[in-house]
Amino acid sequence: MMTKHVARLLVFAVFASPVLAQVAPASDLQLSMKKLAAQAHKIAQATSNEEKAKGWLLLNRLAAKFGEQMNRAFPNTTIHGDKIDPPQAQRLAQQATSYGVKVDFCEIGADWGASNEGYLKYLELWPNGPEADEATWMGPMGNQSYCGDFEGSAEELQEIMSQNQRFIAQFPGSRHTPEAKQRLADAQKMLAELQKSQSKDKK
Repeated sequence: MMTKHVARLLVFAVFASPVLAQVAPASDLQLSMKKLAAQAHKIAQATSNEEKAKGWLLLNRLAAKFGEQMNRAFPNTTIHGDKIDPPQAQRLAQQATSYGVKVDFCEIGADWGASNEGYLKYLELWPNGPEADEATWMGPMGNQSYCGDFEGSAEELQEIMSQNQRFIAQFPGSRHTPEAKQRLADAQKMLAELQKSQSKDKK
């Protein structure tokens, strides 16, 4: 297993390489990595569930920003099995992930992104906290999931409808509620069209 010390040396080597310097300012990724490390330390030092929950929420936001920066730094990333090219991008993602929120490359979307562990931890630690709506929207609702596919099946559409109905009922005043209502309406329309098409095929 790679120790944190070795990982930091690898990160330093990547930042010093001319390849990284050509695609994105090394300082951007380096600064974001330091922020991830500092935030993980704050969570570890937190003395209350509320403080830890706030920390996890911020950590997930920082990880999402890091994923966006990875897309700018490594726009031509490819993946073969569990090997990501360029290798330095994979090492950076592994180092970022070690702080608590997964950062990885999604083959389906062909881009980097962060997962939603921090939002799920927020809800676990402070289910009725003031930012529970954001945590629910990004966590259980899957809007911070870095990878996923959608086939448009009746089961998927029904699940989308159920999720958004629950969100609207639980958080009527959330800034995400208008989008939840739109997604609900879109899913209902798509399901009606799918059922109509399937009905015609049976005739």
